[in-house]
Amino acid sequence: MRKINKDIEPQRLTRWKRLNSNLRYRDLPPEESRSIRSACISEQYGLCAYCCQSIKIDEAHNEHIEAQDSAPNRTLDFSNIVASCEHSHQCGHGRGTRLLPLTPLMDECETELKFYISGLVKGHTERAKMSIEALNLGHTEESNRGLIGQRKALVNALIYTQHLNPDELQYEDEDFLGLLLEDLQTPDTGRLQPFSPVLVNVIRHLLARP
Repeated sequence: MRKINKDIEPQRLTRWKRLNSNLRYRDLPPEESRSIRSACISEQYGLCAYCCQSIKIDEAHNEHIEAQDSAPNRTLDFSNIVASCEHSHQCGHGRGTRLLPLTPLMDECETELKFYISGLVKGHTERAKMSIEALNLGHTEESNRGLIGQRKALVNALIYTQHLNPDELQYEDEDFLGLLLEDLQTPDTGRLQPFSPVLVNVIRHLLARP
């Protein structure tokens, strides 16, 4: 995950809520729903809120951090909505209404998960493990082979683009890795590279080694 800083809600949503104060998200017209998704994708720099793969407005859905069934009064709360990929059995579609004790709205989502060049992800805390499993982010080879393989391939591609050897990544110059971190976290025309937060996480853990 990558920490998401929520912005103000779209004006289109604000106007609709003002005129329909007794209604809920299920009553939202398609254009208002689309405006939410567009705003979320923009503030997420084009990445899925959970797995960090690239998403587009017609290949994503509005995902409620606190599920609509458990928090009916927050269904139209923009601060409770992110954009998730459309893959079945993972992220928003995999989680369903299960509780997420660790979310991409928390700073700790960048430190309590540990990604590996192999494509696997592990949780440092119980709440991280619970969220990883609920979202099916690939904590074991068997849990989500597709995502693990895709993540591994794209992370390796990012590494090779920077002329690094994955087997010797931990021995690279720290100043160079610091510059690489900065580059990976800098959006290009409003978008980050797919899975770049995963490689950022890998490099940060390497730099933290004694």
